[in-house]
Amino acid sequence: MRRKRCLLSPALSLFLAVLVGTAGSPAAAAPPPDTAPDGAAATTGPDPGGPDQWPMGGHDLANSRSNPFERHLKPSNAGDLAVKWTATTEGDVSATPAVVDGAVYYPDWGGRFWKVDAETGEVIWSRSVAEYTGVEGAVSRSSPAVVGDTVFIGTQQGAQLLAVDTATGDLRWNTPVDDHPRAILTQSPTVYDGVVYQSVSSDEEPAAADPDYPCCTFRGNVVAADAETGEVLWKTYAIPEQEDPADGFSGAAIWSGSPAVDPESGTVYVTSGNNYTVPRSVTECQEAGGEPSECLPPENRINSFIALDMRTGQIKWSTGQDRFDSWNINCLPGFPPDNCPIPGPDHDFADGAHLFTLSGGEHGEARKAVGAGQKSGEYWMLDATTGEVLWSSAVGPGSELGGIQWGTASDGERIYFAESNVNGIEHELPDGQTIDHSSFGALDPATGEVIWQVPEPHGGTAIAAVSVANGVLYAGSLNNHMYAFDAATGELLWDFEGEGASMSGPAVTGGTVYWGNGYARVRGADPSTTFYAFSVGPRP
Repeated sequence: MRRKRCLLSPALSLFLAVLVGTAGSPAAAAPPPDTAPDGAAATTGPDPGGPDQWPMGGHDLANSRSNPFERHLKPSNAGDLAVKWTATTEGDVSATPAVVDGAVYYPDWGGRFWKVDAETGEVIWSRSVAEYTGVEGAVSRSSPAVVGDTVFIGTQQGAQLLAVDTATGDLRWNTPVDDHPRAILTQSPTVYDGVVYQSVSSDEEPAAADPDYPCCTFRGNVVAADAETGEVLWKTYAIPEQEDPADGFSGAAIWSGSPAVDPESGTVYVTSGNNYTVPRSVTECQEAGGEPSECLPPENRINSFIALDMRTGQIKWSTGQDRFDSWNINCLPGFPPDNCPIPGPDHDFADGAHLFTLSGGEHGEARKAVGAGQKSGEYWMLDATTGEVLWSSAVGPGSELGGIQWGTASDGERIYFAESNVNGIEHELPDGQTIDHSSFGALDPATGEVIWQVPEPHGGTAIAAVSVANGVLYAGSLNNHMYAFDAATGELLWDFEGEGASMSGPAVTGGTVYWGNGYARVRGADPSTTFYAFSVGPRP
């Protein structure tokens, strides 16, 4: 059995860490766990998509990463998964693909955007992202969102939101949604009722390694754009405008997941990351022994959940933590400390918001909730209407690149996660096993109690988003392995070693698992030019 440990290069460490997000209002202190009503259960949110579809990164408006329509693949036959077809790419694929109307859409790190036949893998069209943007070397890593005859995708360079004709691959419109020179788009947009909701991140954290770079001025934000024209309808920042950007708050990037949308309440939910820098006055207050509540204003919405009015972008509420967390790449050993503030733990919410309905409460009423995982190794569940913390659950060690990242999943019965533990911290699982690598597990949505948790089968590092469908959990690892687990028990059902590292969360629909491959941006991880589709034979 091969054990492959992949280490993140310093620049990539920052790159991954920086793509997290905003959030935090009247800072809520860390809550006691298991405070939700007994007997509660969870159901995923609105608009679950349709048969044979995975239309966006999180699958649906609730960002569940779960397909309730899948019937062919199940625990009894997942062990028979085999390669159905492969497609050749021009670079690694780390995005979750979209699958709609018999076609699969995905970008690669070589700068191409692909549409291929879902049954055969035959290329329908392929376009250069640079042709869309006019920026040499432009790439996309975001998951596409397909609505009708348009596919929406974001770019790394220039934070450009693109609308592309699904039939021809022709560009319909291109809207730069942020004018900061280091702004980037890292996750799938969410589209509802003619509006595209897109979160905005940056790569300013790694840029701070340049001692001549005036770190830092980026502010994480959420944008709503007209789906027909690309016109920006509203834009809301997680950090307010600064009188002196050179001595202000920066950071709160929103990078880790698609916005979750609740049409019934008219609310968009996102999660955010840490400060890159803070004003000198905050540093002086911190050095003098001041508490975060004394030194930080509530408008500095870092490491938080943020609920916004979907029509106006006005913030309804935000809930963060009463903790300092200023961090950029200069806080790592070996980098010039000039731009480093008093370093915090870099505990972004590296998992986007997910919507739930918790039922079976004290009086039998249903309660809307919103949850997300954090690089601290904790999962949090909040009341979706008020932002009140219902419970938090620690599932493993946190670090700058540890904890929960890029995407959890829920099928209404359990919340599924990958705990990355990048720093290799020895810790004990609920069943008594002691491990120093990654693990996969499931939580009770009502209480946060760990239902099961198992070590990464080959002792590897798992950072990628997970997906679930019809009782099977799909998860990948940087050691090239792709896995299927029984979602109820954690039993390993299937193990496939791909050409490269597995950093893409899969799409599961129509009896097929569609999975990107490769991630050379991690030191020690293997690249790939292969996109995979797996099935168990002819569909019934």
